[in-house]
Amino acid sequence: MATRLVLVLIALAGAGPAAAETGFDPRYERDYNIFTPTQRYAPDNPLNPANAYAPDNPFNPVNKYDFGNPANPVNKYSPSNPFNPANQYHPDNPLNPANRYNFSVPFAPLDGGSGRKR
Repeated sequence: MATRLVLVLIALAGAGPAAAETGFDPRYERDYNIFTPTQRYAPDNPLNPANAYAPDNPFNPVNKYDFGNPANPVNKYSPSNPFNPANQYHPDNPLNPANRYNFSVPFAPLDGGSGRKR
């Protein structure tokens, strides 16, 4: 019994924690501000009621825990996430109150580098 326990501990000692890459999956990016009222019914806007269950919708309940989803609670404090409270007034953030009616601000990572836009 003790030998099995030692073998299990040795086997588990080599296993490290899983490091998932927190980021912004390109399938959730848009070239426009998804939060402007004029873009609400755009065909690929995740806030469009017709797209509530689309596979590339970050607000789809199925995608809630997807590692690349910016709305995932794990990614909430990612530096490039628009939903990060520290980025509320970032000039490129579509959620910035100054960008409320600016449709040219893309829904994309704020660092501008990760992922690609559609």
